[in-house]
Amino acid sequence: MSITFNLLSASVFFLIANGLFVSFLLILKKDNKKANQYLSLLALLLSLWLCDTFFRVSGIYAQKPSLYFLPIYFSFAFGPLLYFYTISLTHTKQPKITRVFIHFIPAILQGIGYVFLQWRSYNFRRDFWLNIHQPYTYDLELALSCLSLVGYLYFSWQHIIRYRSRIENNYSSIRQIALRWLNQLHWVLFLVSLFWFLETIARVVWGFYPATPLSSIIMGVILILIAVGALLQSDLTAINQATEVVEALPDKKALTEYELQQLQGIKSVMRAGKLYLKAELTLKEFADYVQLPSRETSRLINQGLNQSFIDFVNDYRVKHFKYLVSHTDIEHLSLLGVALESGFKSKSTFNRVFKKREGQSPSEFVRRAQNMN
Repeated sequence: MSITFNLLSASVFFLIANGLFVSFLLILKKDNKKANQYLSLLALLLSLWLCDTFFRVSGIYAQKPSLYFLPIYFSFAFGPLLYFYTISLTHTKQPKITRVFIHFIPAILQGIGYVFLQWRSYNFRRDFWLNIHQPYTYDLELALSCLSLVGYLYFSWQHIIRYRSRIENNYSSIRQIALRWLNQLHWVLFLVSLFWFLETIARVVWGFYPATPLSSIIMGVILILIAVGALLQSDLTAINQATEVVEALPDKKALTEYELQQLQGIKSVMRAGKLYLKAELTLKEFADYVQLPSRETSRLINQGLNQSFIDFVNDYRVKHFKYLVSHTDIEHLSLLGVALESGFKSKSTFNRVFKKREGQSPSEFVRRAQNMN
């Protein structure tokens, strides 16, 4: 049996090899171990799924059609694995095994079906392909796999949104732990899934069969990017343990007179101690300064000021920046230098926070302040 190697088949082979390699690396990575187990399995299953594409573009199926219906198709597991990877990455408490198992029932049944077919005779498989799979179940399987992936992507986004809400109420700098890389790749994967779905519709309605399996290749590339991001992701276990103790409370009732006094004390400690200048200030550290439980400190800030902890701290940082610009000699410092002196950790975060709060960029504010002087 000969294998046709060209740019397309070599690209798919490269994706398969890399998928298997990152699957192995993710298993070995100690940080975020439970989450990486889900992602490792996803890398493995997607690599197996891409084997179907490789067999097709390299001419293997044409020479040995009996290989079709190998038990390498577990596309119903793609969405649940990405979903539970996100949950495990953002939570310390893991869902019960029975709950996890329910989500993988379609993938298990899918695998059982292919194992059953593989054990049947070639004539049986050929008849199944011609009379059932090609006209009906092939496109249905792809469409349902795509819809499953889109649905689980949506639930994954919801978990990331809630995770960000938690860390904003605990950390004054979230750039390194906000999982923006994962959210962005979720969006790209969502767009690819829509393309995949439209490709399936085009095949059903117009009989359009693309010569190049573009959606498969793109999904393989995205998986590698997600795996690389996971390998570079720092351990979030300690952060999750800290943030899950303190949750932003939905109760918005007015604070009592005593609670308002406590809130004034919180503001006084922040202002007098200039704690906002500490770039890595956390809610727990700040609560120790004000001698209140973290949960109570978070609640008072949330309800009394209608702010998250990060917004509360950044308000003071912006005020400090404005004071430095207006009342001190900063000619020896760049805008980033002044921002760092004010407690910000990165230029992008500083620019975003300043413009959101002041309605103008930092450079515009500086120009106006200098003109007034």
